[in-house]
Amino acid sequence: MQLIDTVVHRNTVANVVEFLGEGGETVSVTIVSSGEAKEDTDLIERAKQMMVQLVAFDRPDIGIGEDNSALYTFEYQDKGVIRVMPGISLPDLHAVQQEVRRSTEDLWRDALDNAAAPVGWAVRARNSSGDIVATCSYDEVQLHDA
Repeated sequence: MQLIDTVVHRNTVANVVEFLGEGGETVSVTIVSSGEAKEDTDLIERAKQMMVQLVAFDRPDIGIGEDNSALYTFEYQDKGVIRVMPGISLPDLHAVQQEVRRSTEDLWRDALDNAAAPVGWAVRARNSSGDIVATCSYDEVQLHDA
């Protein structure tokens, strides 16, 4: 798909980022509104990150990515349910830690928007050996926001 334009649609429930292709193709990414106003560039970047994670989700090659970046498995705990996303390619451990923190903050804001009180760990990342290399809890985000 040859990208020709990117359009952001906003409403109170969700923001939709549409990537428009030269041949009439459209890829839409829906991002639940967190209540805070975000710039279009921030929403577009978040949509791109979500698509990268989606593409990596079905990759069986847990280990080293094509560009020599390491592949990680992310685990998200939300309302007692753990979602596992294998094959996330990130360049280094610092990038992994940043993504774990950002994801936890997103879950925290979503919970607050829904009048929930999240507890425990929220997001953690494992390396290709299965070792936990980064984790972030709701308590850490709450202390930072206080």
